[in-house]
Amino acid sequence: MKKIVLILCFSFLVVSLQAQQQGEARVMAGGDYRLTIKELGTFLGAEYFFVDKFSLAPSFTVWFPEIGNSFNLNMDLKYYLTEGVSQVYLLVGYSNYWINTQPGDAGLLQTRPGGNFGAGAFIKATEQFGFITEFKMQSQNTRWPVLRVGAVLNLN
Repeated sequence: MKKIVLILCFSFLVVSLQAQQQGEARVMAGGDYRLTIKELGTFLGAEYFFVDKFSLAPSFTVWFPEIGNSFNLNMDLKYYLTEGVSQVYLLVGYSNYWINTQPGDAGLLQTRPGGNFGAGAFIKATEQFGFITEFKMQSQNTRWPVLRVGAVLNLN
């Protein structure tokens, strides 16, 4: 799976970058970490600027709990405060969390919808490539804080 994501990311390197303008798109992948319960996950997402400085950013996270399995789907609205090499943003959004606390795939899959809010930054490394760091609170369960770090590929 990691090789496929890397191949897809590098295959888009011929595309050029604009800065937070309507119609731009990005893909991202990386890791999520739940700070209170010390749980790791990996995410894959996209970002589309529907107007200048505003984007919709869906992402899907697969968590790796000690027992069972869990997944998270996020649909975040981001507003960029700055432009340039370091682009700081605020986010709000919807999150749906699925969890199965039984060993393996058997058991009852529960769903827990909720909201997200937080802040982050996109740091441009080259015209097509950059990194994100993001901190957000998810309202499901005990308002888990999540730290996200990932790589971003600009598609425009």
